[in-house]
Amino acid sequence: MLLEEKPQSADKAVDPKPDSSLHQDDSSIDSIDKDVAATIVSNHAESFHPAIERKVLRKIDLYLIPWMWVGYGFVYYDKAILGSAVLFGMTKDLSLTVVDTSTRPPTRDTSRLSWATSMFYFGMLAGLFPMTFLLQRLQVGRVLGILVIIWGMIAMLTAAVTTWHGLFAQRFFLGFVESVIPTAFMCIVSGYYTQQEQALRQSWWFSSTGAWTIIGGALNYGFAQISGGSLARWQYIYLLAGSLTVIFGILCFAVPNSPVSAWFLSTEERRIAVERLRKGQTGVRCQKLKKSQILEAALDVKIWLVSFMMAAAYTVNGAVSGFGPLIVSTFG
Repeated sequence: MLLEEKPQSADKAVDPKPDSSLHQDDSSIDSIDKDVAATIVSNHAESFHPAIERKVLRKIDLYLIPWMWVGYGFVYYDKAILGSAVLFGMTKDLSLTVVDTSTRPPTRDTSRLSWATSMFYFGMLAGLFPMTFLLQRLQVGRVLGILVIIWGMIAMLTAAVTTWHGLFAQRFFLGFVESVIPTAFMCIVSGYYTQQEQALRQSWWFSSTGAWTIIGGALNYGFAQISGGSLARWQYIYLLAGSLTVIFGILCFAVPNSPVSAWFLSTEERRIAVERLRKGQTGVRCQKLKKSQILEAALDVKIWLVSFMMAAAYTVNGAVSGFGPLIVSTFG
């Protein structure tokens, strides 16, 4: 037996009925005011052997981290394709640059390409609140599955864009739906890991941006060698990226809402996973927005420091992902 036995009080009767709440799904909670962890654990903390906790932790890592690593890699890959696509004909086909021949020597205006890069982030900014609300009120797997498939379809539809105006619209909506991924992954990490474990796990899935710079570049170069067919080379790249994203979206439907309903854990392992989080008093999942918690977050200086840090990081990230391949191509 995994659990450490606790002595029973002499004046406390033992309920002979099995605890059916262990098999409850998150959706069966009577009130969204309660944390779903209340369905499988008691009001009093239970202790487990550290070796057992480590075994459960490794199992959670095995199922969640590779999936998040691939998912965030697709986020970076899909938004960074623009930088590669301009090298394979998109600039000319969609008139993303304008040459002014009235000057000597002629000058090239790349502001349309700059705005196409920026539109992705405008869309992400617009989508953060509604996506966060959906993740808070609905099941994570269903929200991710539907939105990631839509994201993949938007990426594939880029091949049908014929003007720079259409590209602006595509980039905006691509950023809008992709904004669900970072928010969802942070919610998942906070719902499965203790505060001491979260920073390392966040860095693991975020590290995929570096790896997918290499993987994505190789894929783009390979598909750009296609010389036959009726499509331009950059259109094949977008069809590839969108197809891979749709496949990933189908897999997202299998993501459990919380440790309480984690299908890859046994009933006993679910209890251990939840009890691990009790020490940090972070809870598992509560589907009600509480004004007191919003106010507390707004007044927390750490929230603002993280905001400034991410703003600085994404400023550099956007420039490198959007113009990196174009800059490298000028080296000779």
